[in-house]
Amino acid sequence: MRAFLDNLPALFLALAFGAALFGLLARLLGVRRVWPFFLLALLFLTLALWAGLE
Repeated sequence: MRAFLDNLPALFLALAFGAALFGLLARLLGVRRVWPFFLLALLFLTLALWAGLE
C-alpha cells in the first residue's frame, strides 16, 4: 500500500496523458464531442499536482 501511495502522482499523470491522448485520437477520427476527455485529463492533472504537493 505504501508503494501505491508513493507513486500516486505518477499514476494520475499517466491517466491524464491517456485521457488527453484518447480525446485527441477520438477527435481525429471525427467524434465531435471530445471535451469530456479533456476535462477528465484536466481533473487527473489537478489530482497529480495536489498529490505531489502533500
